[in-house]
Amino acid sequence: MGDTVPKFIKNAALRSAVLASTIALASTGSWAARSFTPQSGTWVVSSEIDGKPGRGLAIDVQGNTFFMQVFAYEKNGDATFYTATGQMDGNSVTAPLIRYKNGRSLGGAMQDAVEDKSVGQVTIHFTNGLKGMIQFPGEQASAIERFLVVSNEPSVTNPRVQLGERTMRLFAMNEQDEPSLTVRAKLRRTEAGLTQLIWLSPPTVTIGEPGPEFECQVSGEKNRIHCLPVVKKSLSKPRSGLPIIESLDLQFAGYDINGVLHTGGEKPQKLSITGFDEGALLKEPSYREGITTYNPERQHNYISASFGENSTCITGSCVATLAANTLMPLNGTWVVEDELTGKPGRGIALDVQGNTVIIQLFNYRADGQPTFHMGSGTYQSKGMGSRASVATISLRQYRGGRSFGGTPQSARLESEVGSAVIEFNSPPADKDTEFNFWWTQGILKLPGEAPVKIRRLQTDTPGQFSEQMFGDWYVAHTDKVEHFNQAQGDGATTTDGKILCLPNDPSSRFNMSCGEPNGVMWNWLQALYMPTMGRAKPFLRLRDRFGNATGLGAFE
Repeated sequence: MGDTVPKFIKNAALRSAVLASTIALASTGSWAARSFTPQSGTWVVSSEIDGKPGRGLAIDVQGNTFFMQVFAYEKNGDATFYTATGQMDGNSVTAPLIRYKNGRSLGGAMQDAVEDKSVGQVTIHFTNGLKGMIQFPGEQASAIERFLVVSNEPSVTNPRVQLGERTMRLFAMNEQDEPSLTVRAKLRRTEAGLTQLIWLSPPTVTIGEPGPEFECQVSGEKNRIHCLPVVKKSLSKPRSGLPIIESLDLQFAGYDINGVLHTGGEKPQKLSITGFDEGALLKEPSYREGITTYNPERQHNYISASFGENSTCITGSCVATLAANTLMPLNGTWVVEDELTGKPGRGIALDVQGNTVIIQLFNYRADGQPTFHMGSGTYQSKGMGSRASVATISLRQYRGGRSFGGTPQSARLESEVGSAVIEFNSPPADKDTEFNFWWTQGILKLPGEAPVKIRRLQTDTPGQFSEQMFGDWYVAHTDKVEHFNQAQGDGATTTDGKILCLPNDPSSRFNMSCGEPNGVMWNWLQALYMPTMGRAKPFLRLRDRFGNATGLGAFE
């Protein structure tokens, strides 16, 4: 993206992180559950967004465990970073800001860091998954917000100007913050340039009866759409099982969607919407080479991916599908596998939004003092049939920004240190390959260093299978939200006992099975791959094991 990408990166001053390989999870049974989860990724101080470099945050909340890396500056202008780890108490957390030193420098020999000192306490209160307040040591409380990339470039990865069809799962929440309706929907743009949203028929709608259709307008300078229902003359009454819909507003923030649904009739309602983006598909014109017709397509992959089909030939004519995939890893804190020693070291903050990747490397200078490098670049498929997505990112260092308690001031570019290359791929499936491999594993090449494996840091990983499954899940087979809260043997079952999930043998391609038991038989049974950090196509987590909602919360 050339010079345009660094411009918005400067708005965010990114976090730094020297982190240990494990973060202890404290007991949280008596704490209030949240109605949202702060979205992992780059956050900014709202009043410091001025198009220039500055301070910023990389926030990562999993369950009740809070981890933050803060990108800031020393009083002498040197770039530095701090980390904060604590347990959320409702929507708030207070934790010490820790400085580290003597870790590995860029291109330097491998070595662990050591804790230097605490510079004071930081307090954060979140108001929803995208906004909050922060108080740094020696400063008044300031508003913070999730940094969201907004683009007007038509793309398969851009719901604001969608090419192809985007599929999503939406939930309308009642006053008790429980799902009262769930639908699958598709977003697309017509040849005339109109944005359409179509609800795919839920089970309560008569088979063959189409779901509601909407015409939508992009709202302002955000990734939002405002939709009004299309009233067809042939419809004299509302579709069976569905409310009378007056309007629908949706906001897209990566994988997460929130919004509000206004219904009419005798009892009009304003229902909150929470949802998850499954991805998008753009079919391109077919072409022929020899006896083979190729059908190329571009995909934006959150939940699942297909990588094309080999030629199928009948009577001298063949057909094949080619795919170019933009594979979306899980944003947040990443670590170099070989540097996981149980001691502080370097850290990586990764934030992929559409065709843009933002990366922050939290490391050390040659003299042992903490510093950070950051950059952004275009993230895209390596090409048709490659099974990989890649970005080349110019890493930059800044100085002269605001220190804790200091006067507001922007930073300036100090140096460019070379390019980082990051790649995520999906190797051909076999029993030794993790399902949806690209969500949590990748390859990073830093300037002056060999390529290394990186992995998403997971801080809420209970040892028991049943605990991993506790919470509220949308189950695709039943098309309902099910509450898992009971251990049964090695497995977990729902409150009513109708669905039982069990761990499979580790050597199996699928590591869990779920179904409805009926004595020694099953009414239905599926072999699945355990959801990764709450995400999988057959299962989508709506509440974690502590009762916290996983979505963005209230739409503003």
